[in-house]
Amino acid sequence: MSLRSLSLWVSALAVAVLVPVTGARAQTAGAPAAPPPPPPPLVSVGQPMPDFTLPYLEAAPDGGRPASKSATLSSFKGKSSVVVAFFPAAFSPG
Repeated sequence: MSLRSLSLWVSALAVAVLVPVTGARAQTAGAPAAPPPPPPPLVSVGQPMPDFTLPYLEAAPDGGRPASKSATLSSFKGKSSVVVAFFPAAFSPG
C-alpha cells in the first residue's frame, strides 16, 4: 500500500467517524427550547365578538387594479350570519 492510498484511506475514515459525531452534537447543542404555551382566548363561547375592522381588496369589474376596502364586523349585525375562522398556521413555515 502506497503512502498516498494510506493517506486517502485515513482521511476517508476520519470523515466517516467525525461527521456523525459533530452532526449529533450540533443537533443537541442547538436544540430550541419548547415554545411557551399560548395565552388563553379573550372571547368565551356564547360571549359576543368584539367589533373589528379588516382590510380587503375588491376586484375591479373591468379587470383593472383592485380597490382597497375595509369590512367592519358591526356592519353585518342583524343582516346576516358571520363565521369567523382563524388559521394560525396558515402561510407559516413548518
